[in-house]
Amino acid sequence: MELSANTSGINFSDVIEVIETDKMDISRREGPYIKIVEQPASKALRFRYECEGRSAGSIPGVNSTPENKTYPTIQIVGYKGRAVVVVSCVTKEQPHKPHPHNLVGRDGCKKGVCTVEVHSESMTQSFDHLGIQCVKKKDIEEALKAREEIRVDPFRTGFIHRSQPGSIDLNAVRLCFQAFLEEEPGKFKLALMPVTSDIIYDKKALCDLAICKLSHCSAPVAGGLEMILLCEKVAKEDISVRLYEERNGQVIWEGMGDFTPTQVHKQVAITFKTPRYKTLQVENPVQVFIQLRRPSDGETSDSLPFQLTPLDSGAVSSELTRKRAKPSYDVDQDAIREYYFVGILGRAWLWDGAATVVGFVGYVNIPGSLGTMWFLLKLLSFSYIEQ
Repeated sequence: MELSANTSGINFSDVIEVIETDKMDISRREGPYIKIVEQPASKALRFRYECEGRSAGSIPGVNSTPENKTYPTIQIVGYKGRAVVVVSCVTKEQPHKPHPHNLVGRDGCKKGVCTVEVHSESMTQSFDHLGIQCVKKKDIEEALKAREEIRVDPFRTGFIHRSQPGSIDLNAVRLCFQAFLEEEPGKFKLALMPVTSDIIYDKKALCDLAICKLSHCSAPVAGGLEMILLCEKVAKEDISVRLYEERNGQVIWEGMGDFTPTQVHKQVAITFKTPRYKTLQVENPVQVFIQLRRPSDGETSDSLPFQLTPLDSGAVSSELTRKRAKPSYDVDQDAIREYYFVGILGRAWLWDGAATVVGFVGYVNIPGSLGTMWFLLKLLSFSYIEQ
């Protein structure tokens, strides 16, 4: 397969040959190397699917402003001459594996990678029309198979991960720059060490974190209380609930809510269990804070005050909650005697209908099957006496 760099007509087959045979000797760092002059902005671009039928946009530079736009830029240091750069997406964590998302743009982008010739005067290259086209989870294997066919695997990690799509973060990528220097006319056989950019996050997955409502404002220090947290949209694989205690501006304790991605409902509700406090020997409620945290970039929501209560009060609260959830059928024996006595009086001094009404009052006020049985026995006793 052949790719061209810009419009210069460079044959990419020679680059592929180098990609196959290069051993990435670390000692080469003493010679020419790739330097990233302008990093990509980490949270400014929305990844778009091919089916959306619109441009994937351009990745801006980290220092880009509306008045002065910048773009990811690299420089080859310690070398002057012709060079080809291959740019592809890799995973954010090490070892950096080929990422299924594709790079798209006006020039030199095919099969999800971008191939351009570096300007030989400055030995710098700015990627001003480079966008990220994301793939769906069901298409990960096919996308990585296409990448394997053109042998773009900068760090020799292989493509086994294509059978484990759940291990790939589809909301974050890094750009990987590989450079190949010209040794013979038209032959770019000297490969430099690949370098990776800062992480680029999908803007649509990075809403501002915010807690909207909590089902509880306190929990026992023993932990394990199941809570519901309502929030702005979050990525279920990239969110955590953090409780922490501060003293004089220093965090002296923290614990994480216990939940799995399946317990994040529609991206706006999280069911979790509270963590255990550092000690159960507390006499007064402990003032702590609760917040959302995004592990991928460390972003957090505003913190809300929260209390961790001593075991006794926590146990009482738990017991009250249990009793509210499940009606108690314990019967007050004094109440039984009282209603029985009233029923007797009603039979003695009132007509049968009034006695029946009094008996019904006893049925209503004595919960459970015992009250029902008591009421029926009273009716039977009234009928027996009447005979």
